[in-house]
Amino acid sequence: MKKRRISLLSVVLALLLLAGCGSIKQAAEEFVESAGSFSFSGTQHSPGIVHFDDMVYSRPDLDALRADIAAVEEGFASGQSFLKIKRLLDSCYEDYYSYYTMYTLADIRSCQDLTDEYYAAECGWCAENFAVVQQLFDRLYYACAASSMAEELENKYFWEGFVEQYSDAESSYYSDLAVELMQEESALIAEYRALSADPTIEHDGREENYLDVLWELEGEEYDQALVQYYEKYNERFADIFIRLVDVRNRMADVLGFESYEQMQYIYYFERDYSPEQAAGYVADIKEYMVPLYTQVMADDPYGRLWYNELPENELLDTMDAVAGQIGGQVKEAFDFMSRYGLYDVSVSTKKVAMSFQSYLSDYEAPFLFLNSYGDTEDILTLSHEFGHYVDAYVNYDAYETIDVSEIFSQAMEYLTLSRLESAMEAEEAENVVRMKMLDTLELYVQQASFAEFESRVYALGADALSAEVLNDLSLELAREYGYYEEGYEEYYAMSWCDIPHFFEMPFYVITYPVSNDIAMQIYALEEEQSGQGLEKYMEILDRDYEYFMDAVSTGGFESPFAPGRIESVTDQMRTHLALQEKAA
Repeated sequence: MKKRRISLLSVVLALLLLAGCGSIKQAAEEFVESAGSFSFSGTQHSPGIVHFDDMVYSRPDLDALRADIAAVEEGFASGQSFLKIKRLLDSCYEDYYSYYTMYTLADIRSCQDLTDEYYAAECGWCAENFAVVQQLFDRLYYACAASSMAEELENKYFWEGFVEQYSDAESSYYSDLAVELMQEESALIAEYRALSADPTIEHDGREENYLDVLWELEGEEYDQALVQYYEKYNERFADIFIRLVDVRNRMADVLGFESYEQMQYIYYFERDYSPEQAAGYVADIKEYMVPLYTQVMADDPYGRLWYNELPENELLDTMDAVAGQIGGQVKEAFDFMSRYGLYDVSVSTKKVAMSFQSYLSDYEAPFLFLNSYGDTEDILTLSHEFGHYVDAYVNYDAYETIDVSEIFSQAMEYLTLSRLESAMEAEEAENVVRMKMLDTLELYVQQASFAEFESRVYALGADALSAEVLNDLSLELAREYGYYEEGYEEYYAMSWCDIPHFFEMPFYVITYPVSNDIAMQIYALEEEQSGQGLEKYMEILDRDYEYFMDAVSTGGFESPFAPGRIESVTDQMRTHLALQEKAA
């Protein structure tokens, strides 16, 4: 039970975040999409790259950004030339990339040690002021669109439609009230992080770190420790979450959306599918996938898996061997990561309970962060995050929607499966494949339940919420989606507060099953003929598109929202699981 319960309701944490410890990645990418002609590119990565340990953090200079934006405005007023204005704009973007790099660096180091008060404070400062940065650039864009050289800037510096997009300053998303709400949200996320940083429970007559205690316990003592933790912290997490729901619903209202869910789909994640399509997709998972899940779990498949200890060096050697088999840009990315120490795969209870890939823009360098168990399961999480890493390395972190980025991460997991025997014994490799097939089944069912949880919570609104309401809903959905186990009612009621996405990346979770559908189509090609799936992966990796449905059409994939698609995926899963059980 111990291992399964950790992976079961923390499946989000095991996949996990592309987006880092917070929401900076997506917000930054939205900025980069509109970042004009100033960009980092070229055939060689990071001419100024240094080892990660030698990267120096300094608090970003907001005054320099304000001064550079004011210089652009003064340039327009004094009739400066286009070339002069372009240089001034380039300085503004340099300020932005410096801000984003320092924010990312503080974020990574805070995630490496949540008890580090300095980086926690710096990350909080950067988060709080990031909305100010966005507001300043909004002001800059409107000034450019209102200038006498607006058309020339659109043609030679910005993008098609720029002038029309920024023709009406009254339509800006970054009003003072909106920025105030964004800062309120950032403060609440910082409060959530602080509460998560060093949770304690009573053990052997003294207060000890909760996660340290869990690693030592088994059986009934383990279960008692879980309950003690939830009884101590559940209401405190609920209080923060309810306040987040309130500020986010107010934000959606200020920005003119019908709901916060709609705002996240349209404004934040820029999805080219709707909440209604996603709701239908979730309903199909509940109808077709949950019965298979219930049937499979009734036979205790986790009891036939094993989780051997896997030290950091062996974990990296395994991924290195897989990257070596794939070769090309994938191996190049792994070597770059290794050479400059752009990873943290260590086991530590001080680390944030999530895995992710972030990008250090000033160095043109992705960074991979793993919240490791220290066992075989880490192979799947590492391959997932390495898929993100390869995408960011090859495309210089070029803008894409979350749903596109998750195709590359999840497909890398599947491509890794057929190459594991080069790095481990055949029996161990088969165990990892069985682990991944169960993980995939869990992914569909539990991420669908989490997506429904979020939709219902935000629809209820803060005034109707309480810890009891949230716990009742969590327990109800655990039962409806088939992952409730008798005797663990308190766990399934209160463990919703273990999911960082609910606090930091609301309405992200639907991306996992939707993008996994495409990853599974790549896996099917690979199973049909070795190398065929990899070829398709590399074909769509070198991309000039940004949105999910474009990736679907570019790759010639079937849409996850096509009629009967979930039934087809369910049949595919049934076949894979049957084959794995036969092999076992």
